[in-house]
Amino acid sequence: MLLEFTYTKEEYADGWRNYLFLTKVFNNFDLVILVCSLLIPIYLFYQYGFSEVYVILAFVIYFINITVITVIIIRPYIIYKEYEQLRHPYKLLFEDDKITFDAHAVHSTMTWDIYKHYRENKNYFYLIQKKRSYTLIPKRVFTSEEEICAFRQLLTSHLTTP
Repeated sequence: MLLEFTYTKEEYADGWRNYLFLTKVFNNFDLVILVCSLLIPIYLFYQYGFSEVYVILAFVIYFINITVITVIIIRPYIIYKEYEQLRHPYKLLFEDDKITFDAHAVHSTMTWDIYKHYRENKNYFYLIQKKRSYTLIPKRVFTSEEEICAFRQLLTSHLTTP
């Protein structure tokens, strides 16, 4: 099965964020905690005033929140901009005995064992090499639900789902 596509910036960022939640690096409860933690300094300042300890605590809490927000929202755009190959067309040929990968400056033929697992959600397939290393395949590249099912069957015959 031949798949040809070019990532859009929004698609790559969305795929990145979805992967963080799909692999439980982040979950919705983490986001609730993040929002609630923003209220802690406000409560402390209101209740006890602006002591040095509370100001430092507020700084630490807001720094952590900004870092997490940066990872979730901004980092995928930075990566997309940094890595030129993400902005060029991909051609992936999946066969029973090999995978041919052709993307910008990378041309290779690999065996299926380069990937350990696969996952999917509503919009993407993720072919996982290691915990943080995967190939993102947008489902929009398939012309029909039958093609998606055929690809899923091909993946199932070579890879497991964690």
